[in-house]
Amino acid sequence: MPAHRPRRVAWVALGSAVALTAAGCGGSAADDGSVTLLFTWWGDDSRARATQEVVDLFEERNPGITVNTSFTSGGNYFEKLSTEVAGGNPPDVFQLDYSNLREFADRGVVLDLADHGDDVDLDGVAEAMRDAGSIDDGVYGLPMGQNTHALIYDPRLWEEAGVPTPEYGWTWDDFFDSARAITESTDGEVYGSTDFGWSWETFQAWLRQRDRDLYAEDGSLAFDESDVREYLTLLDDFRAGQATTPASLNGMIDGAVENTPFAKGRSATDLAWDSVLAGYDTAMGRPLAMAPLPSDTDRFGQYAKPSMLISAARASDHPREAAMLIDFVINDVDAGRILGTTRGLPPNQEVREALADDLEGLDRQVYDYETGLEEHLEGTPPAPPEGNGTLKREWQRHNDAVSFGNKTIEEAAADFMRIAEQEVGA
Repeated sequence: MPAHRPRRVAWVALGSAVALTAAGCGGSAADDGSVTLLFTWWGDDSRARATQEVVDLFEERNPGITVNTSFTSGGNYFEKLSTEVAGGNPPDVFQLDYSNLREFADRGVVLDLADHGDDVDLDGVAEAMRDAGSIDDGVYGLPMGQNTHALIYDPRLWEEAGVPTPEYGWTWDDFFDSARAITESTDGEVYGSTDFGWSWETFQAWLRQRDRDLYAEDGSLAFDESDVREYLTLLDDFRAGQATTPASLNGMIDGAVENTPFAKGRSATDLAWDSVLAGYDTAMGRPLAMAPLPSDTDRFGQYAKPSMLISAARASDHPREAAMLIDFVINDVDAGRILGTTRGLPPNQEVREALADDLEGLDRQVYDYETGLEEHLEGTPPAPPEGNGTLKREWQRHNDAVSFGNKTIEEAAADFMRIAEQEVGA
């Protein structure tokens, strides 16, 4: 472990335009040939401490390269990054979300790592996520962590209702029967599951089970109005059978874990990403379990999703050194031990194996869940287009409209498809 060095993290205060501007200084080169890079990301203090320690180790192993770092806790990270890009002064290396990778790549902002194969080893990344940062023939980012869908549930409530433990291979009918039985066992005080119509990504898994998807490789829509009608009908059948929470409880769903019916004790289950387990554990303070999504076809549909991606700026004056830093963060075992699961399950298989014996608690639970599903997980779907955020919000709004009786399923499906085609294109 390297000796502690003075930290160069720019502690960016949210809402401070001055701090945001000051943090956005690109890399430089000195007369003696030494190189300075800027690496920026979002996350909490624990992620920042671990990432800085990895940067220190990278500098120790690569004399002549200095890496200045900055991070924000979230919020306006992408506003800041977009401002720096527009000003022609992007950081050399930065964190991206999978949902906006295509937007930045299409704008020509991101370096194609496929052109730096000597400096970035793609072979160590788990096969299911190897193409997560790829668009057409380019590689515009590497996954920094892996997560996947999970049915997160309260095992005590499932056991008290006398329903089978959910496991790989169960069906949507199995889920419906178990969820309704839980509601009945509590006299309606606790519903079997939160209405999963809020989750755009669960719709994607369901589509994949039917050999469809949200988007094609070119970013266009890969589903049609009949798919929307069928899925909205499934959601409505669950509500009508009191297997999932009614409209009166779904209004509390606002993206915050603590405000979900599950966290409030009004449902026994939620469908989310497995990375949300820690948030539910904090909010609920009791043992929780995870299970895979149901499927009623011969295709699982559940996929490996990058929790976030690490990319380099196409405009960087030091693309080789930037690629070296990315390779180190993703593939170095010592770096992986330092980062642990601060960004999810490590993408590199060798790093995963090195971490396995040291994991405990929730980290171990997520690790066991994902490795147990490894042979079944499908590859990461095509990166979503720029309008994906709008469709995600519209999806929940139209499901709510059906649940409150403000629209029929046919009306909601037709209205949603009109918006989807305007935002993304058929």
